[in-house]
Amino acid sequence: MVYLLLAIICSGSIALIFKYSESKECNRSLVTTFNYLTATIISAIVLMKSGLNVPTSFDGIVAKTMNNFAGVLTPEGSFGASIVLGVITGFLFFIGFIVYQKTINECGPSIAGMFAKMGILIPMICSIFLWNEMPSTIKWIGIILSFISILIININPSNIKESDFKPILLILFIFYGFADFMNKVFQKYALVEYKNFFLLIVFISAMLFSLIMLFKNRKEGVNVTSCIVGVCAGIPNMFSSFFLIDSLKTLEAAVVYPIFSAGGIVFIMFMSYLIFKERLQKKEKLAALLTIISMIIINI
Repeated sequence: MVYLLLAIICSGSIALIFKYSESKECNRSLVTTFNYLTATIISAIVLMKSGLNVPTSFDGIVAKTMNNFAGVLTPEGSFGASIVLGVITGFLFFIGFIVYQKTINECGPSIAGMFAKMGILIPMICSIFLWNEMPSTIKWIGIILSFISILIININPSNIKESDFKPILLILFIFYGFADFMNKVFQKYALVEYKNFFLLIVFISAMLFSLIMLFKNRKEGVNVTSCIVGVCAGIPNMFSSFFLIDSLKTLEAAVVYPIFSAGGIVFIMFMSYLIFKERLQKKEKLAALLTIISMIIINI
């Protein structure tokens, strides 16, 4: 349970750090780049300590990767899949982090964190069509509650005809959701011993995309505060996944995921109130409550 608590704190801390960076008008490109640079270094250290079974022959590795998606991949296929899926996931995380920072600035860390956590709906829905993983009745209830919470956030109670639709929340939901879906694809087909290598590719790819964006925005200049904030975000970013994996070794997934999802939302809301004095509107409180309930139900 200690590892799960640490995973929740690390996950929630990212939103709080981004809130601080937005209040200081930090360079988002710098923050994102140093975030992923830090996560890459830590991930590389973890991989070196755990070791990696590198295929002795790379002949036909692409074919082995593509041809084995009908079942569990071979070591060669898992190695190739780690690279392919890692690059795609890295791009999604890179865009997601940029959007996350902007969403926190526009909507606050509580609402932003809520929609990021709800991204879990996308791999669930995709699994229905791709692998015929039909949710149980109670999970469908959770899915419906999640969509109701989205509607509540985007409706103006004083004037139903007038919408408070915030496109950036939908964009955040989509990018985080498909990043989770890539993790699901890796989990579905690749060998588990390549997980650390997959994470390293994810962080390296995200860092390279961030460097490209940083180069394009080089006119904004470099400041120490943005670099420090990026490093501070990168540490919990990496260890959130690290502690979550460790918690799954001692606790059932049915216990871990609902507590991690709902606990993250509650932690962000509580700390946002204490640190930033963020107060939610009635409709936002209702949406947050429905989201917490739905996350618990979905992960049962």
